[in-house]
Amino acid sequence: MIYAIKNENESNEKLVLRYKKLFFQSRITNKLRKERYAVGKPTKKKRREAAIIREAYRDLNQKVYF
Repeated sequence: MIYAIKNENESNEKLVLRYKKLFFQSRITNKLRKERYAVGKPTKKKRREAAIIREAYRDLNQKVYF
């Protein structure tokens, strides 16, 4: 679940933009779209591409928290 709490002196428009940013960075929409249809096993190339993307997101998270 994703939520954004309004900060002091923050406009509603800014709050909505911050929420949208959190929502799209969480990649929930991608997961929902992917689960919409039944799909076969990913090829070796697709698995490797997904691993590279996961690694990039892990690196970003490490930079944010440390």
